[in-house]
Amino acid sequence: MRIVKLFVIYLIVIIYSLEILTFLFIPSEQKSMVDVKNTRIKLAKEKKIKFDVRSQEQVYVDLKNKNESIKPGFLYAKHFSDLKIFKEAKKNNEIIPFRGPINSFTVSCAEDLQYKLIKNDKYGFKNNNIIYEKKIQNFLLGDSYAEGLCENNKNDIAGHLNEKKYYTINFGVTGTGPLISLAILREFGNYFKPKNVIYLYFEGNDLDELNYEKEDTTLINYLNDNFNQDYFNKYDDIKSFLIKAEQETEKIIYSKSKNTFQPNKKNKLDILKAHLKDILEINNLRNIFKYKILKKQEEFYDLNLLYKTVEKMNDDTKKWNGNYIFVYVPTWSRYFTKFTKYDAKIDLKKEIINNLNSKNIKVLDLTDYFNEIDNIKQYYPLGFLGHYNSKGYKKIAEIIEKSLD
Repeated sequence: MRIVKLFVIYLIVIIYSLEILTFLFIPSEQKSMVDVKNTRIKLAKEKKIKFDVRSQEQVYVDLKNKNESIKPGFLYAKHFSDLKIFKEAKKNNEIIPFRGPINSFTVSCAEDLQYKLIKNDKYGFKNNNIIYEKKIQNFLLGDSYAEGLCENNKNDIAGHLNEKKYYTINFGVTGTGPLISLAILREFGNYFKPKNVIYLYFEGNDLDELNYEKEDTTLINYLNDNFNQDYFNKYDDIKSFLIKAEQETEKIIYSKSKNTFQPNKKNKLDILKAHLKDILEINNLRNIFKYKILKKQEEFYDLNLLYKTVEKMNDDTKKWNGNYIFVYVPTWSRYFTKFTKYDAKIDLKKEIINNLNSKNIKVLDLTDYFNEIDNIKQYYPLGFLGHYNSKGYKKIAEIIEKSLD
């Protein structure tokens, strides 16, 4: 019995020693994630950059008092599914807009602590309406990375492509997965018939979003070749929905705007407690064991549905002899963290790309380019984790430009 007790004690000591050892190899940026906003404030101060500590809700209220054209955004995404209007539309099988509002300005997020105004077009997407007067060459589909989160229209991927006269409509929708992109392509593709359809797959969370989307019967229906909702003839319904969503969302925004952020840096004891909690929960070793050794990620994610959805996008594009490009976008976790849950998706990259290559689907892997860059931080806001900054979006636009026919 004494031997068993000693074995257990030694085992516990070894496990926690290994956990502490892995913690020592964690990048400093990952350790700073326990206090993200204050880390950003510190970085802005070091770089002597003007910054804004207000919340997005506070900025919205302040701007709304000066400009009535400012409206809250809407996305066909999980974090809007609790809206009453969203639930009613689902219950009554009514059309739900992919994005909104229409012909209005919204407020961006601010991972660089600088808020911008976003211009939405006549269909509710992040474009200036003048784009529809051009000969459309490209559709840009995907989630927040396609949309260009936290940057204005000029400085996202589509904006940089448009500056080079590669006329591109930005159909990116933050917080969504592949099925939403297929749905948008089905509703708008045959109307505009772009030369190139560029789908940005973000390895950080698109498979998680797909797990949510596959429970949506409307979105699943887009896997049927002839399914569509006739968006162009239902804009009265779409506008009506967005007006109600705006009213409901504004109440939430005004309520949240009362919570003023206090830029008081966490003391060393609070940060130490947060790190000790992670160590006691042996988070690093559990992630290594679960995803590197047992390869559990394939139990959590529906790769077959991903492949089927991408194939449908490719097939739809071929109907008007267009070119489909699957762009693999790396998560910031590749460069700023280690031993996290994001590794589960990162380790699926080779399998995903090999599968699509076997189906003769054109793949553009951005990791091939970003892995060769010495100073990857230059492409992220304040050199810290988050979405890309304007320089990062411009870099992606340049890479994509070389792949266009």
